[in-house]
Amino acid sequence: MKIIGIDIGGTTIKADLYDDFGTSLNQFKEIETIIDYDLGTNQILNQVCDLIGEYILNYSIDGVGISTAGVVNSNTGEIIYAGYTIPGYIGVNFTSEIEKRFGLSTFVENDVNCAALGELWKGQAKDKKNVVMVTIGTGIGGSIIVNGQIVNGFNYTAGEVGYIPVGNSDWQSKASTTALIHLYQKKSLKTNQTGRSFFTDLSSGDKVAKETFEIFVENLTKGLLTISYLLNPEILILGGGILAKKDILLPEIQSSLAKNAMDNRFLPKNVVAATLGNEAGRIGAVKNFLDRISNK
Repeated sequence: MKIIGIDIGGTTIKADLYDDFGTSLNQFKEIETIIDYDLGTNQILNQVCDLIGEYILNYSIDGVGISTAGVVNSNTGEIIYAGYTIPGYIGVNFTSEIEKRFGLSTFVENDVNCAALGELWKGQAKDKKNVVMVTIGTGIGGSIIVNGQIVNGFNYTAGEVGYIPVGNSDWQSKASTTALIHLYQKKSLKTNQTGRSFFTDLSSGDKVAKETFEIFVENLTKGLLTISYLLNPEILILGGGILAKKDILLPEIQSSLAKNAMDNRFLPKNVVAATLGNEAGRIGAVKNFLDRISNK
């Protein structure tokens, strides 16, 4: 089989061709996502169809798997909720449009769910049944896998862990990479900070950076403990660009979880960093396609 795996984000759309073992056929393409914030519109559906059209010119395609930002009705392929980062996205239905234009079976799933499926198939969670993945970036996203299956929830919003209440706000307002940088700028009175500059300061022994990092880990722990108490996953996978500093981050998180949990029985067996990087969404989209086509 030849399956197109597509990963849609607010900045770029990435695509590649895969076989049914999840091996890339080295036909990677990346284009800039076209969004008009003034008009509140986007061209994502047309861009995705253009990409599919390019692949069809040269290959016999068996289907399409799509990973995308937003809340997805995974049974119909429709975007049922999207934030301000992709205006005009709600109501877009990839499955119906792609099947109508190209006659290709198409399945769509949320990007964090796809990343978790990718890790389950080819990464850190291989052969595991009960998995939670948390991505830390501009916000915080999550995915829940129970008995090897994604838990979508009644309204397809299961895993939206960034909205977990922590203190007087939500978790992602306190424990995302964005929150870390904002807190550091506030405490240090520095401007234009990035994750890279923060960790440079932290590594050089900056007292304010160390203080900020301790608060960040404490806030991250609160949400991770909530997830652990509720779901008791075998493995907790952390993803996002900040995990490039996993050698610094993971030991602190593991220590904080052990210190604050009622008992170690409540904690995941393993807390690890994701390994598939930017390809996780595409690989997971292909896995989602294969799972769903076999049950169709």
